[in-house]
Amino acid sequence: MSSVGERLVYLMESADMKQTELAEKCGISKQSLYKYIHCKCEPRAEIIAKMAVALHTSADFIVGLTNDDTPLQRVESIENRHKKEFELIEKYRRLTAENKIRIEERMEMLLGDE
Repeated sequence: MSSVGERLVYLMESADMKQTELAEKCGISKQSLYKYIHCKCEPRAEIIAKMAVALHTSADFIVGLTNDDTPLQRVESIENRHKKEFELIEKYRRLTAENKIRIEERMEMLLGDE
């Protein structure tokens, strides 16, 4: 798969999605989608972004910058993860020096020889 069109067809087949459904989700006409699939013209960046969301993949996959078609993590989950990490760091900073050593030892034990 090298073209945007081939990748769109692959993703639609994988998602069992019809052209009409993808066009509706992206707010474009069926004719425009047909042109993208048949490489008559290239979609604009904002259309590629909408296609990526609708097809649960990345814009990078659609345009051929990667061959990994797995969905990217949603921004919300990344923000939540960062929030949790930040909270853990704040708790660590409030520990006494002795308890920090205990935590570090425990982490080393859990992680092994990494």
